[in-house]
Amino acid sequence: MLRRSLSQRQEATRLAALLLLAALLTFRLSAVAATYVMQNEAHLAHTRVLIRTALAAAGLQADFVDAPKGNERRNVHMITHGYTHIDMMPATPARLNLVHAGKLRMIPIPLDRGLLGYRLNVLLDSERDKLAHVQSVEDLRAFSVGQHAGWMDLDIYHAAGIPTKEIKQWYDGEFALQMQAGFLDVFPLGVAETLTYFLPHFQLSYPQLTVDPHVLLHYPWFRFVWVSPMPEADELYAALQRGFDRIVADGSFLRIWAEHCKTPSPEMFRERRIIELDNPFYGYELVPEHYQHLLYYRPEAS
Repeated sequence: MLRRSLSQRQEATRLAALLLLAALLTFRLSAVAATYVMQNEAHLAHTRVLIRTALAAAGLQADFVDAPKGNERRNVHMITHGYTHIDMMPATPARLNLVHAGKLRMIPIPLDRGLLGYRLNVLLDSERDKLAHVQSVEDLRAFSVGQHAGWMDLDIYHAAGIPTKEIKQWYDGEFALQMQAGFLDVFPLGVAETLTYFLPHFQLSYPQLTVDPHVLLHYPWFRFVWVSPMPEADELYAALQRGFDRIVADGSFLRIWAEHCKTPSPEMFRERRIIELDNPFYGYELVPEHYQHLLYYRPEAS
């Protein structure tokens, strides 16, 4: 009887130890952060901070490795096939169609606050007054606009009848050489990303570049968060939805944005003629109502 009691106690102790070990293993596994592949380019630093903050607010631990750089066609292929889990690109007709077909997931939060649609023209310092007399879309048709090959902005300029040039090498300001050769006049980029990153970056290699002081182009154009449709990204997608709603509600989104981006001065808009272009693909209604207040509204001309 004593032996049986001792054996039972030993068995109970062994079982308790196994249960404790299982619990510890479960806790350890649950505490290990999932690893995702995310787009990483220098001018997108603020978007990565926003994404990490949203995930923390949702309680999801995540590590990230960098997605390979590529053009938009490659980016779409990578994320729809699960090689990349998350990227931060402008909304294009192709991406919107993929979302509608269930082949891509979208979180329509305006990461650039709509400022991506205000385009500041980069050009040669020696030709900084080239657009001084431009008053309308019709006037712009006398100039050639450069954009990276594959960017959907090209279709917006085409629709407006503005001559365009597709540039393969641009990220370090290489288009300055084509401007000097007379092949290209201006290279429009989003106001915030130009002031925060691109202009000082371009000037490291091409100090002859500056920004036009006379004209801003404007059309609806938004950088959103895109998530792979693959099952391994389900938790990521759900956490991002919860997290962004939380950091928008508590003010963290706007605080982080202000810390990492240069908000244009009122003079940026008041001292330039703003030429409106139609976006034939979508308008401001693409941004959900509960995110509309994040959009930057330019000051009225005085």
